[in-house]
Amino acid sequence: MNRKTVLILGLALSLVVALAAVILDEGARDRLGSTYYILGLAIIGCVLLVLAGYVWDQALVRALKTVRASADAAQLTDEAEDDADPDEIIGLARKIERMARSLQQVEASYRGIVEDQMDLICRYRPDGKLTFVNGAYARVVAGRRSELVGHDFPYFAPGAAIADEPYTFESEMEVEGGRRIWVRWTQRSIKDDKGATGEYQAVGHDITERKDAEAALLRAKEAAEAADRAKSEFLAIVSHELRTPINGVVGFARILSGGPGLTAEQREQVEMIHQSGLALERIISDILDLSKIEAGKIDIDHAPFALRSCVQETCAFFMPQARAAALSLDSKVDPGVPAAVNGDEARIRQILTNLIGNALKFTERGGVVVEVSATRGEPVENRPDRRIVRLFFAVRDSGIGIPAEKLHHLFMPFSQVDSSSTRRRGGTGLGLIISKRLCERMGGTISVESRPGEGSTFRFSVLVDCDEPKD
Repeated sequence: MNRKTVLILGLALSLVVALAAVILDEGARDRLGSTYYILGLAIIGCVLLVLAGYVWDQALVRALKTVRASADAAQLTDEAEDDADPDEIIGLARKIERMARSLQQVEASYRGIVEDQMDLICRYRPDGKLTFVNGAYARVVAGRRSELVGHDFPYFAPGAAIADEPYTFESEMEVEGGRRIWVRWTQRSIKDDKGATGEYQAVGHDITERKDAEAALLRAKEAAEAADRAKSEFLAIVSHELRTPINGVVGFARILSGGPGLTAEQREQVEMIHQSGLALERIISDILDLSKIEAGKIDIDHAPFALRSCVQETCAFFMPQARAAALSLDSKVDPGVPAAVNGDEARIRQILTNLIGNALKFTERGGVVVEVSATRGEPVENRPDRRIVRLFFAVRDSGIGIPAEKLHHLFMPFSQVDSSSTRRRGGTGLGLIISKRLCERMGGTISVESRPGEGSTFRFSVLVDCDEPKD
């Protein structure tokens, strides 16, 4: 019992710790939405259920110990009286009588315990015929106990193998008034002195409330998921519709800036319109990408491309920005990286663009380095001529760095480590969460290492495959 107590209390403590972790996690409510409260209530319900079961079990054990102590005390008293009886035959008869009386008392006590149970308890022979049912069983099936004995156990399957070890199953029963309940049955074999199975015992516990709670939780989960999908689809539609007028603004601003007759001040204003339009277009693109990812409507391509060219061209795109800020921008590709791989080049470029752009944005001196390495894995299923490759990317910078307590905010939607710094440098906080989702869709992960004043290193990996070299 001590071991059982430790296990039960350990389980309750684990659930309490889990609940505390959910409550103390500041970002859990934003990530889970309405599911946050449902999860909390479910954990609290589990804790209460475990503790209630433990208290009930302890009360039952104390009752059984009391019955046994009474029987032992009565037996000791009777044995003392027998020792004083001079007639051995009369003494033996009295002893047998007292033992029978004690047995009846114990049987009555145990029967009282069984009858007081709210669970359905019955016994049946190997042929499925009931030999005993308690009051709860009779009340549920709306029948007399004398009439139920001799009838088949409802869930007995003729010819089915019944294991010697206890096993459980759940079933739905129709009770008086047409109401249906769910019952969780636990069955075990009752063996005699020779080890042969004489009867089977079944104990059924009403789990209707738990089933209803599970169904309600499932409906709430489905409703929350549907609402989240609707939100993502709405954002995707709105973002897509906004692209057309933004493209018009950017296009006409570009045309206007190249036209004659503009003064220097007017040309500067037109350039500001053009740059603002481009910035707005990037924001809308990020929102559209995030909404597609959250709605599960983003596809990952699988086509061959040159990895080194992909990395070099992405770095070349940022070279003017790096020169303007007097920063260095280099790329290092390990010799073991395959020249050509099969994957989604556009998405890898998008992740690199987000990370390199952030690195340059938050670096004031020094530079940025992009490193690429690879490890080869197992052959592709049904394609022995191809092998799975995991690509590892690292984007290092010598920028301002990130405090340790702020690192967990990086990969959360619309989260920014330093709002004032972000406003000064620009950004919506969507690039990293988009990169994280894309890495996960491509079978990889993303992480960050950083210290204030010492720069940051963003690492991510993706799964691709490549052709096996021919001998």
